[in-house]
Amino acid sequence: MKRSRLTPLLTAAFLLAVAVYISYQVAANLTQQIQTVDALEVTVEDKIPAWGYFIREQITVPGGSGSSAEYLVEDGEKVARSQKLAVLFDGEAVRQAYDQASDLEDRLEALTYAYSMVTSGVDSIKMDQLIFDDILSVTGDLAAGEAFRVSGDYSALQQLVASRGATEEDKEAFEQQIAQLEKEIAAAKKQYASGSSSIKAPDAGYFVSGLDGYETVLTVDSLDSLTPDTLDSLQSVQAGGVGSITTGFRWYYAAVLSREEADKLQQRSSLEVYFPELSARKLTMKVRRLQSYEDGRAILILESDRMEPLWLAAREQDIDIVAGSYTGLKVPSKALRQQDGQWGVFVLDSGVASFKPVTWTYSTDSYFLAPCAKSAKEGLYRYDRVIVQGKDLADNKVIQ
Repeated sequence: MKRSRLTPLLTAAFLLAVAVYISYQVAANLTQQIQTVDALEVTVEDKIPAWGYFIREQITVPGGSGSSAEYLVEDGEKVARSQKLAVLFDGEAVRQAYDQASDLEDRLEALTYAYSMVTSGVDSIKMDQLIFDDILSVTGDLAAGEAFRVSGDYSALQQLVASRGATEEDKEAFEQQIAQLEKEIAAAKKQYASGSSSIKAPDAGYFVSGLDGYETVLTVDSLDSLTPDTLDSLQSVQAGGVGSITTGFRWYYAAVLSREEADKLQQRSSLEVYFPELSARKLTMKVRRLQSYEDGRAILILESDRMEPLWLAAREQDIDIVAGSYTGLKVPSKALRQQDGQWGVFVLDSGVASFKPVTWTYSTDSYFLAPCAKSAKEGLYRYDRVIVQGKDLADNKVIQ
């Protein structure tokens, strides 16, 4: 009797069906596993992002002729009237002579300090402590990312090291070197003196090098007339000069918002803001003006008297305005369920699922914040294990 060819085919089909069924059951069981997250209390800020301009009471610092300039003060530094701000050079040779004189003066300062240490009779223990302190200053500046401060600390360190091994017999050598450096400095100064000119501050205030063209366009006098349209159509006006001085002790920021965003900020006398491209610190600013227009936009003008170099040198910047701050238990949105017409979440405690009704004070697409109950028995509480994945959940159901 011949064996039917269908038998192996039917057997293979049956085994395949069984394998598919088992795979389906395994996958279904895996996807139906209970997953939980702890309900943690957090504070979040509802921020309104915007973009606008810094406005200051400024005067320009006119510049003379010259191919290059050496600034003598830092951006944002407070200067006095008639204080020297920069040196202009007629050519590269003059600039090189100026740089040479500056280097020689640094060497002279180090040598003079070392000479004073030798002649004053400072003992080696005191000298070692001073060297150690200056090493800490240099490494501290580098660790803080403030490389611009290192040169001064390093010069002081050089001065101390130079005098560490010196003795009374080295006094004459010091004096000869000092006299030689003084001659070289005088010669270098004579070389650049006729080819350079100084720029002085026309008034007291905070100096910023360079001009952006908005110094005469965005003025304090224009604050009350600014509109969204005028900010959109601003054009810079380039003018000659080496920089500007902020003469007032207040500065302003103007931004365009939507009417909906402006409505969130009504009746506020001050706002907390961030300038994310400048600093991670939050700044409180006074609301000088908030006005909506028929085109659905609004103008916001903020005011501050806190002077910081980064803010004084900025012009066009992004801003994050804090519209509100909310504190609550952070719960993923996918954990939210409805039972008997009431919204809530299931929490897992000792293998038993229980339903806890919740409300929320703030929500996003991915999570919401719920008030923390006085106790775990009264509602959602800190560190409750909220079920974010699970099927066929029910109140007081034992979870296998």
